[in-house]
Amino acid sequence: MHRELISRQLEFALRESLDAPSLRLLDLHGERPPIDEQREPWLPIKYGAASADEWFGVVPAVARLQRSADTPEERLPLAVKVNPRQGLARGLIPWIVGRQRIALDRPYWQYRRAAQCDDTAGRERHIYALAADTPQLRRVLPWCYGTGGDDASGEQVVFLDFLTEMSRLDASGAIADWPPEAIDGALRAAAGWHAAFWGLELGEFSWAGPRPSTSDMLADEPLWRGLLDDAHRRFPDIVSDAVWRRRHRLIDTLAEWHAFKDLLPATLAHNDFNQRNVGFRPDVVVLDWELVERNTAQRDLVEMLVFVLPASADRAQIDRHVEAHRLALIDNGASDVDREQWIEGFRCEVKVEAIDRVSLQLLFAAEFPLAYIGRINATVERLLDFYE
Repeated sequence: MHRELISRQLEFALRESLDAPSLRLLDLHGERPPIDEQREPWLPIKYGAASADEWFGVVPAVARLQRSADTPEERLPLAVKVNPRQGLARGLIPWIVGRQRIALDRPYWQYRRAAQCDDTAGRERHIYALAADTPQLRRVLPWCYGTGGDDASGEQVVFLDFLTEMSRLDASGAIADWPPEAIDGALRAAAGWHAAFWGLELGEFSWAGPRPSTSDMLADEPLWRGLLDDAHRRFPDIVSDAVWRRRHRLIDTLAEWHAFKDLLPATLAHNDFNQRNVGFRPDVVVLDWELVERNTAQRDLVEMLVFVLPASADRAQIDRHVEAHRLALIDNGASDVDREQWIEGFRCEVKVEAIDRVSLQLLFAAEFPLAYIGRINATVERLLDFYE
């Protein structure tokens, strides 16, 4: 998105958010740090190549402004996030599939589950708009000065407070092994917005990713088997013969176990709820809502545990985390959070994580080195050992 257009839209956004109708934006400078692409080499493919005038992804910036003619100039640090028109389903993922010759029976975007990462440009704009009337959501988000977009390109921009000194946030995903109190803190924060949107109807929030049904998962069986077989061949030390056989059994029996999930209440799930997007300052802050979808609350619970659970955590500790999330939902006003149904839904989401989410992470690892790939695969296997 061109910096000139971003500047014009930022000026309008700041006039409204700062209640300063005479505000003038004097200058806007920013640059995506080179270290971002060293740490996350997929960024240029996902968002585009950075330049001085064409901004993509998250660009740390400083706005120089004057609220009125008789007030002094101010400098406002910002995180300007530009989301591309094309989501992962039509950009990064097909690019990896083609480069790595991953054998699938159709283009990735034609699978039903690809909808979770398709048409994602405007999702964050909707989340920040929702937060205005949803305190449980607003308290986990950085302050938003406004949003904008480019009708010609389909790109969307969000103007956020520039956050510093956030603990536990790690974009590389390499730092894990969270202590129990940090895990429960993140889950309690998630339970706040999960409860606020508890029991979504089918047609609500159509801008978010659609809730995956059993029929959707079954229709995508060739995708799950194709990704699994490729990962087994490519990473035999991670996806061992035993892992490969168990996940094929999960796919074989998908209709039997996934049907229970269709009966569970839906909410808005972040769908990428891990230490790459969650930190503390000191309260929980949750970033990057591009993949938000209508799904179960257990979706975010399982994702968090898979990414940050210490290898030393036993069944009793994991049970306590699962129960902490359920009780937090009740404390925030969610109804019908039956304990047995909650555990059964958790078990379903662990299986989905194994064949869907971890498979996509293994696809990314085929092209890029991921510090966390072996760890999350081992953790989801341990969860299956406990809960399958």
